[in-house]
Order: sequence, then C-alpha cells, then structure tokens
Amino acid sequence: MDSKQIRVVLCIMALVVFVWLISPFLFSRREPPRPPSTSPLSFDASRAYAATEEFVRRSPRRVLGSLESRQSTGYLHDRLQDLGYSILYTHFDARIARRKQVGRNVLGFKQGQIPETLALVAHFDTAPTTVQGAMDNGSGVGVLLELARVFAAIPTHHSLLIIFSDGGEYGSLGARDVAASYPGRNRIAAVLSLDHVGPGDLAALTLESTGQMNGFASPWLRQLSSQAAAAQGLPVKDVSGIKEHFERAFLISGADQGPFLRAGIPAINLGSISVVEARQKAIYHSPQDTIENLKAASFGAFGLAAERIVRTLDELQSMPQGSPESLRLWDARYWRPQTGVLLHTFAFLPLAASFWFCAKNRCGKLSTAAIRRELLISLGTALPFWAFLLSISLARALRLLPTYTLYAATAKDPVLLNIPWNVLGSILGAALFVAVVCSLIGILSVRSLPKPDFYASKLVLLGLMILIVVLALIYNSYWAIVFLLLPAWVWALVGSGKNTGEQIRNAAWILAAGIPFGLAMWTYCARLGLSWNFLWYQVIALGSGMFTTAGFYLGIASISIGIRFLVIQFRENAA
Repeated sequence: MDSKQIRVVLCIMALVVFVWLISPFLFSRREPPRPPSTSPLSFDASRAYAATEEFVRRSPRRVLGSLESRQSTGYLHDRLQDLGYSILYTHFDARIARRKQVGRNVLGFKQGQIPETLALVAHFDTAPTTVQGAMDNGSGVGVLLELARVFAAIPTHHSLLIIFSDGGEYGSLGARDVAASYPGRNRIAAVLSLDHVGPGDLAALTLESTGQMNGFASPWLRQLSSQAAAAQGLPVKDVSGIKEHFERAFLISGADQGPFLRAGIPAINLGSISVVEARQKAIYHSPQDTIENLKAASFGAFGLAAERIVRTLDELQSMPQGSPESLRLWDARYWRPQTGVLLHTFAFLPLAASFWFCAKNRCGKLSTAAIRRELLISLGTALPFWAFLLSISLARALRLLPTYTLYAATAKDPVLLNIPWNVLGSILGAALFVAVVCSLIGILSVRSLPKPDFYASKLVLLGLMILIVVLALIYNSYWAIVFLLLPAWVWALVGSGKNTGEQIRNAAWILAAGIPFGLAMWTYCARLGLSWNFLWYQVIALGSGMFTTAGFYLGIASISIGIRFLVIQFRENAA
C-alpha cells in the first residue's frame, strides 16, 4: 500500500475506535432495577456453620467416585428427608485420570404453588489434594442445608429443587447431568449455585455468569442477584467490560451455573472473597482447607444474601425476558442484544480495506502459480500444529494421557505437577518431525514455482486472514476480537523492510500482535496456578475436550499466517 492508502486504513481504524468508544451511549441500555424482596429473612448462620462442620468432619475426603463420597450422600439424603423433601438420586459416569468413576447427585424436591421450579445447587465433592474441603465446598453444602430448612418451613410460590451435585471439581459433571437428564429440567425457571464461603471475614460477594462453553447469564438475573446480595451490606463483584470480553472468549465456567446456562436455563453462581485474599488462595485445594478457617459471621452474610436472592426470585410472578448476548459494560448498563456481533464484525473493517488496496495494487501481477505457492507453504506451516493435535489424540487412544470426561485435572492436582516428560516429549517431537519434513517437502515442491514478491504474498495471506476472521466470527465473535483483532490490524499495515533494521522492526511488530494471546494465557494460568505447566495442561485439556478443536484450528491457522508474515519479511526479494 502507498502512503495515501495507509492513511485511509489508519482513518478507518480511528473510526472503529471512535465507534467503540461511543457504543456504550448509542448501543446500550440500562437494565431496570430489580428491587430485592423485603420479606423477613430466617437464615441461621450458626446452624449453617454447624451443618458444615458436621458434614466435613464426617466425610473429609469426598473425591468423585470414592467410597467416602458415596457415604456422604447418605447424610445429605437423611437431612433433606427429615425436612420433608422428596428425594431422588441420580448417577452419571465420569472418567477421571484414565479411571471410570460413577458420580451421584442428591436431589430434594418440594412442591410449590406452581410447577415452575427454582433450583439451588452446591457441589459436595472435594479435590484429591484437600482435606475436609470446608471452604470448597463444604461451606456451600452447609448454606444449602440451612436454606433447605428455611424454605421447607414456609409456603413458596415456585416449586423448589435442592441439588447436592457431585463432580464439581472436574467440570460440574453432576450439574451437567441434571441439566441434561433431570425429568423436570424444562420446568426449571432459574438456578442459584453456591460455591464457597471464604475464610475469615468477607470482603465481598462475587457473581459468576459464564456458561460452560456456551451461554451467559441474562442481565435481569445478574442485576436481581446483585441488588439482592448487596442488600446485606457487602460489595458485590461481577465481571464487566474487558474482563467479560475475556470470559466470553473462553466460556470456561468455574462453578455449577455453567451447565445450566449451556442448556439455556437462567443461572448464576454466588461466591465470596475473603478480606485476606492471599489466605483464601493458599488454602484452596490444600490440606489446610478445614473448618477452623471459617467464621459463622461470614456464613451469615453469605447465607442471608443467598436467601434474599431466592426470595426475590420466588416472588416474581413470571421470569423476566433478557438476552444472554448482552455484555455488561458497567453497573447496570449493558450492550443491546446483537450489538457485540455487529461491533466485532465492524472492527475488522481495516483488514478488509487493506486487502482491497493490496488487491487493487497487485491483482494484475498475481499469477495462479504464485497463489498456489503461497497456499502450499501456508498449509505446510500449519501441518506441524495439526500433527501436535493428532499426536494428542493418538496418545489418548494408547492410554498414555490422563483422560477426563470434560475438564482436565483441577488446580494443584499432582497430575499437573508430575509431568510424564516421555509422553509430552513424544507429542512435541512428532510436531517437530512433521515441521522438518514439511519444510523439506515445501522447499522441493515449490522450487519450480516462481517466487512472488512481498506484496503478492501479503495479498494471499490477507485473503487467508479474512477467511479465518469470518470463521472465527461465526465460531465466537468475542474469541475473534480477543485473539485476532490486533494481528488483523498490525499484519495488514506492516510493509516490506528495505534493510535489515527495518525488517527487524517489522518483525517485532508482527510478534507484538500476539500480546493479547499471551495475556489471555497468562490470565488463565494465574487463575489455575499453572505457571509454565500450561503446555502440559493444554495437552490434557485438548485431549479431554475442554479446549475445543474448532478454537485450536482457528488459533493455529492464525499463528501460521503470522509465521508466514515473519518469513516473507526476511525473504531476499522482500524489497
């Protein structure tokens, strides 16, 4: 592109930024307030604390599939039965680190004035690295038992479903089973998940709204829950803005609301943050997660917030309508439905303009042979990454990988720390071998083809980039923005370096376009405490299906394009 065309592309980029900046005022709306219930609350913090203590001391190791986990469900069954609930057990198969396990959920049902049902869920299982699991999630169990007592003693407008779910540590498998196969799932109007009371005093309550690989909580439920919880005097934290962009790009839920949102059922998770957040992170999934760390007063703040949310939901004559596509900008302001998709598509307009200018300048000089050459080389660049994924599938088929039903090993699990270097080395070695073979084949196969100049190659690569962007927008427009927007802008503008210094500078820009990917991976690694173990985690997550193959293919396709931009920058005929 000449200097005039570059200025046009830069102006389009400025227009995109401007439209995004004013979008909160032009394309958003304020979610109407949802006044919380004013009914008197009956939650007893001392009862909830005592129930948690009795439960975690009786069954301190409730790992999915263990005998102790199965025995703990008997305690939950008896408590719900004593309160007058109709009891149902549901069972599901799970694969945890190569072993087949059977999980069990305990469900208690109470008929209300109408068949439409409110579901309250807390997972009772523990990670294999913890003892008691008082915070995660014995506290949720204790709170739910106390809520079951409170609502058993009063008439409710909606029917009530109490769910003690198994397999929460491995991708909310129990909740997933209920959302998929519970006979009355079509009558579930809303779900409140309860996942841990923090140690010591609480600094804030938290809401989690992410669906499991699909879906997000609707604005009405988020605002209702936020206002009801805030009535207890603690700050309520819910994601918004850029952070929510990342959440929607990954769609990896961390609590039991996820499977219900995936099934299209309104759901939200209530959690908490301790005043000493470092202490909370330290005891998470550790042998120190015992009842002595918890305070009855914190149970009170958490439980009263949960009760008020349930009472507010129960008093609704009908559930409000709302689109889960509405991203929260701040406070109660949300994008209008479909605004995100339109803005995401509009954001790639500079890429389309760059392609148009390159085509206008070079199309007459672009031969079929040159196009074929660049396509073959780009395909060869992507093949090692495909070999990486194929090697993972092969290792799983040979039972060399720890396999899971959905999510990989939980944080601090020994599986993540004790890496089988022979397996990981074989997978990476296979990818390297394919890379070498592809390079040799590529060199031999394109020798007879004419070498295109830099801009002819760039035109083909920009065309491929547009195809990848279109597929990514269809797959998940938030994913497209997070991972592809900066590469689409930077790679479109980078020209041919006339000397070594300019080529190195351009290469630095090309690599800098991967910063959002690095930040996203760093954020996720920090959340799980993975550090450099993320490569191994990615291997087992890809093998289990937690990271989708569609996302992986789109990712490696864009990385391959970036590698080709680097290569042609240093090609002899780049000038």
